Amino acid sequence: MDEPSGLKNIFACMLLLTAETLLADSRIGKWCESDDDGESCHGYVSYFSNGDVYAYGVFEDILYIATGDWRQTEKQSCLNLIYTIFDVSTEQPYPIDEYNFCNEVIAISADTFRYRTETGSIETMYRVSDKADHSMSPLPQYLVDNAGQVKPAKLSLDVPQGKYGLYPLPLQLAPANLSFVLSLNASTPPNNITREDELHKWLPYTYVQWGDPDNTHMRVSLHLPPESNGRIILMLEYHQPGQQPFKRLIADDIASGEQVLIQLAWQPDGTTTLSYKDQTLQYQLPLQQWQSYFMASNTKATFQRLAN
Repeated sequence: MDEPSGLKNIFACMLLLTAETLLADSRIGKWCESDDDGESCHGYVSYFSNGDVYAYGVFEDILYIATGDWRQTEKQSCLNLIYTIFDVSTEQPYPIDEYNFCNEVIAISADTFRYRTETGSIETMYRVSDKADHSMSPLPQYLVDNAGQVKPAKLSLDVPQGKYGLYPLPLQLAPANLSFVLSLNASTPPNNITREDELHKWLPYTYVQWGDPDNTHMRVSLHLPPESNGRIILMLEYHQPGQQPFKRLIADDIASGEQVLIQLAWQPDGTTTLSYKDQTLQYQLPLQQWQSYFMASNTKATFQRLAN
């Protein structure tokens, strides 16, 4: 006896949905973007099961870090990404950009991901791992081959009182061991401010932050406290959701404009170490939605990563 046509249609839809789901699920993991059949990778893309995307790489003279989301309907794959971009040689940041696009998935196997772009070209990515991650490891091939040519530029912020300025940074390579110098030019707050809570809004400060800005993150900061006689303090801040920030005084004798040398190291498991002179502090910082910034308010401040 033949099956009713309604059941046939239901079964056909179920099979189609199952095939679409399997096709989408098979992309979960980390992929290599390559121009030489997977021999080297100019970029990497991680697709997460919750729909997140984390990508990074080098294109022409640009180092990019992209975050966003993906969705798939039948064979159409669409991505909505926000790009943080830098000059690959100087790490000078450019304005953040947003790019939304769709591709046609051709096939995904255990090793390759083939798709047709909006321009009609067929591209292939090569699987690195079944697990997606937020780690910038391995390095794009350009950075492997040209590490000695990267000369990070000094970044300067000159921020009027009552305002703040911010630059994104590309510090999230893991595992990593890097050094940078940070400076703060102290200036006196306006004389007409008397209330302590208002005074704090005008006090000069600068910091470098790394981690998830909405979750666990760390800062190393320079502040000019009230009645400090012009001496600046160096602080470490460790922020965790639902808890009071942990703050530790590292030094209280920094001169205005002094270049403060900081060393940072972290591993893919999140173990993060900060060193200043003879002090070393270690904390756990999950590599999730990893971002880094240089920020200043009410002051002139500088940041420069030192070449390895």
